[in-house]
Amino acid sequence: MELKVNESVAEFFQDLVAEAIRNQKVDTTTPTECYLVSLLSDFLKAPPDDEPLALKLAQAVNSPDERIRQLKDVGDTSLYVSGFFSDSLQRKLVDVDYYIQMGGAAYMELARYFRGNQHSIVFGEVYDELGNKFPRYVDVFAEVAEETMTGNHNLVQLYERWLRTGSEWMERRLRAQGVLPRKGELQ
Repeated sequence: MELKVNESVAEFFQDLVAEAIRNQKVDTTTPTECYLVSLLSDFLKAPPDDEPLALKLAQAVNSPDERIRQLKDVGDTSLYVSGFFSDSLQRKLVDVDYYIQMGGAAYMELARYFRGNQHSIVFGEVYDELGNKFPRYVDVFAEVAEETMTGNHNLVQLYERWLRTGSEWMERRLRAQGVLPRKGELQ
């Protein structure tokens, strides 16, 4: 990975996201790819807060605008955290599966809302794609995270993460490093 001197944060992430989407073989629309790049750029500037996802959802009942904002925050935070920090979730009360379920559900709820609004149909399509393919996009973010980290990724940690998630991308990474995981090993 080579960082160009005058490259913007969005351009940097655009290249990484596009490559990860190709590597993961995820059929992605251009608006969704742009959304993912924007999400990463935004979180680089202001990381997500530590407020529990369930509390964010509980606060999403006040007004339609607040509900949209909170659902987007839950989806975005879930995607970012589960893609970039899933290893740290194993030491928490909730695991990566919780984030995947919460994020996918939040995006699907947003998709339902925006599908009914003729002026925002593109948002509905983006959120529908994110909700339906949420675990695949977690893998995209995990690949981007690995590309942005320095040093080698610990093979044992990768294997343990594959055991918990069953991620096809992680399985390919393990096979590329000579580890042949078997489906019967999944927990």
